[in-house]
Amino acid sequence: MSNTAPWHMLCNCRCPLHHGFERTDYFQPGCACAITCDTQPMTLLAEQWGCALFLDRNGDLWHVNAMANGQWDWEHGGEIDTRADTYDDNVDIERLLREAACVLRTYHA
Repeated sequence: MSNTAPWHMLCNCRCPLHHGFERTDYFQPGCACAITCDTQPMTLLAEQWGCALFLDRNGDLWHVNAMANGQWDWEHGGEIDTRADTYDDNVDIERLLREAACVLRTYHA
């Protein structure tokens, strides 16, 4: 495991836009990054909601919808909207992901 922050890691998932580069934008048109790319911060696959929830470089919760064949709808993902039906649940998920990231950093040190 590396001490490099995810947003400073080079993309390793063969995305034609990001492979071998730092990933500076999650939602560029044509992005084919996998949700498990090294540049993807702490991620929760939420099969029940048909999406993945992840912390961005600032620790804020974002989502990206799942598509067929293991692809992700990066172009329509984004930060969780306060008007979303699941907003209250997302606040809890964000807190838990932040706590998990903190625990992992502590045990890595």
